[in-house]
Amino acid sequence: MKSSGLYKLGVLVALMAAPGAAGRTPAPAQETPAYSFAIVVDSCTWKACGAEIAAYGEAVGDQGLRVLTMVDEWSAPEQVRTALHDAYLNENLEGAVFIGDIPVPMIRRAQHLCSAFKMQEDPEDMFNTSVPSDRFYDDFDLKFDYIASEDTLGFSYFYYNLRGDGPQEIASDIYTGRIKPTLDGEAGYAQVASYLEKLVRIKEESNVVDRILSYTGSGSFSNSLVAWKDESVTLQEQFPDAFRDADGARFYIYAMYPFPKDVIRKELAREDLDIALFHEHGVPDRQYLSDNPPVQGIGAYYEDAKRRLRSELATQIRYGSSEEEAIEALKLKYDLDDSWFDGLHDPAVAAADSLYDLRTGIILEDIHEWNPDPLVTIFDACYNGDFREKDCVASSYIFGSGRSVVSLGNSVNVLQDKSSSDLLGMLSCGFSVGQLAQMTNILESHVIGDPTFCFTPSDPDAPKPDFHESDPGYWLSVLEDDSRCDMRGLALHKLYLLDYDGLSDLLLEVYEESDEYMLRLQAMHLSAHYADGNYEELLLKALDDPYEFIRRKAVYYAGRTGDMRFVEPVARMYLRDHTSKRIDFNLVSTAPFWGVDAVPDAVERLIAASDEVFDKEAVLEEMVGALRDGMSIPTSVMKTFETKENLMKSRFYVSVLRNMPYPFLTDKVLEYAADESLPLDLRVQLAEALGWYVRSGTRTEIISGCREILETQGASIAPELEDELNKTINRLEEYSR
Repeated sequence: MKSSGLYKLGVLVALMAAPGAAGRTPAPAQETPAYSFAIVVDSCTWKACGAEIAAYGEAVGDQGLRVLTMVDEWSAPEQVRTALHDAYLNENLEGAVFIGDIPVPMIRRAQHLCSAFKMQEDPEDMFNTSVPSDRFYDDFDLKFDYIASEDTLGFSYFYYNLRGDGPQEIASDIYTGRIKPTLDGEAGYAQVASYLEKLVRIKEESNVVDRILSYTGSGSFSNSLVAWKDESVTLQEQFPDAFRDADGARFYIYAMYPFPKDVIRKELAREDLDIALFHEHGVPDRQYLSDNPPVQGIGAYYEDAKRRLRSELATQIRYGSSEEEAIEALKLKYDLDDSWFDGLHDPAVAAADSLYDLRTGIILEDIHEWNPDPLVTIFDACYNGDFREKDCVASSYIFGSGRSVVSLGNSVNVLQDKSSSDLLGMLSCGFSVGQLAQMTNILESHVIGDPTFCFTPSDPDAPKPDFHESDPGYWLSVLEDDSRCDMRGLALHKLYLLDYDGLSDLLLEVYEESDEYMLRLQAMHLSAHYADGNYEELLLKALDDPYEFIRRKAVYYAGRTGDMRFVEPVARMYLRDHTSKRIDFNLVSTAPFWGVDAVPDAVERLIAASDEVFDKEAVLEEMVGALRDGMSIPTSVMKTFETKENLMKSRFYVSVLRNMPYPFLTDKVLEYAADESLPLDLRVQLAEALGWYVRSGTRTEIISGCREILETQGASIAPELEDELNKTINRLEEYSR
């Protein structure tokens, strides 16, 4: 085995903490576990919490893993990554947990690995424009260049650029989790010790997933009940034991109660609650549960309107307006007089507004008081898992005296239309939270707490697939023989990671034959990586899928292909699914991908020929009008790319291509990226924009065009442009198998 002073220390500590150490009755000799788990801890936390860490290590050892405890001052992320990589190569490392003050990698130039984070990367504010991500530690194939470091909030942060000559897709080699205290000094060590003691107790219990809670907050999924209703179907596929009695699965949406916070507090106090799933808006220190509830009566309407005005005023001031400017703007906007702002500076009014606001969300102080009880909490929300902050929602859950031991959260903003339940049924089959996360990682997603935590399998007699098996034939048999939805979904993902030759055809077959919502969803996810025509064939079928989430993602993906075969089916879908707000939103925003006229013209034809549309003139005005109104941005983008002069004047529209990679602009973007007369930074921006065409029917053309630029311009090409072109090539090749 490779070793250094650091790693020797890690091995030494591991031996000291192993079962059979002094003070314990030696256990019978057993076969050495095949796979290991690393506890990475800073020296101060080890000194203060060594006994508790050792007990935790024994509990992990009881799960069948060799524990390697690595202790150091950890002055840089490279130290940690090297130690983990050595253990991966030489000790069959399966996963790791970071306890205490472990350096936080802050990743830049990797926004394509996020679901939604597309912030301008400001070199003057790297803290807020970078993504804190432990993919630096658990995906060893990704390549990074160090930029800078800083100490902020009492912790060390290290900044890296993702390099273009490495993979541009996440495929974590191990799983990771963080146990990072929210308090300083001795209080922080006490937090860690108390958490580990709680964790060891709970790991000794038998907990089957038979009690789950799902909450959907205001603004999630466009407040669409059509989007919300299907979750009960998908979770029943994944956790059938939770649907055997009335208390097993509870689903709430913000509109059920004026202030649902009180109801959710009671639910979080259930000591039998296994999993809580929150779909919501969030920031590091708050879960946004609901908006202002509806009111009745003229007086109530008036007071509610004034309260909303004060809230809007505060927002404008927060974004730089003076109070006077903001008031005048609101008066003009809503045609108001000064009376609407009466009481603005009244302390009683301010206090009442604050109390009212607190009823619409969960803040850190609430969590500290409530001490939530769900064993595992999933935050399908922005920033709730932002572990670079001193404290965040996800950390507060696990450090309370309640039964919560693991949170899954996001360190930055996250896409609403991201499936937060992918392969979630792995938890009911005995896999650990870390193994689930390893299969579903994006740049911003993280395990807060113990990644080895696992539930008792729902069916103890059902064979548990071998997570480490690398034979495609094995996973084909799981797909064929296992009756559990997410075990077959896991098999598909493993076949993808193993580069199984027949997977593209198999994915289409699985989609066509499966009755299970989540299995069809996994097939659609994975099919996008193939360029043999099966993906488009699958999407054509997915536009009529009974699962609303598949339909809304299918129309979104169909537009990105630019394939004109989708125009008529999408137009029919627009008429059929117009009551689904999320499908409607995705369709209107996607229509321009086929050009400014294709979908609106098709909808007009369908309305004209329909016998079911009664007021055709009104429908045309509403529906076709919305489509044509949505063409203003693509029209501006198209005009920008007509000439170099326009492009120089309107660089903003290059960045628009990240969200809207219009296939019909491919040739122009390639042409300008190759144009040596244009400024270098603009050419780099164009090359980066091409990397967002991962689902486009033009991606093969883009790969060839980028290679031609590299070959033609050869040694004269600027390194930053070369890196960005390579990054785009590598991204698109991963979607062109």
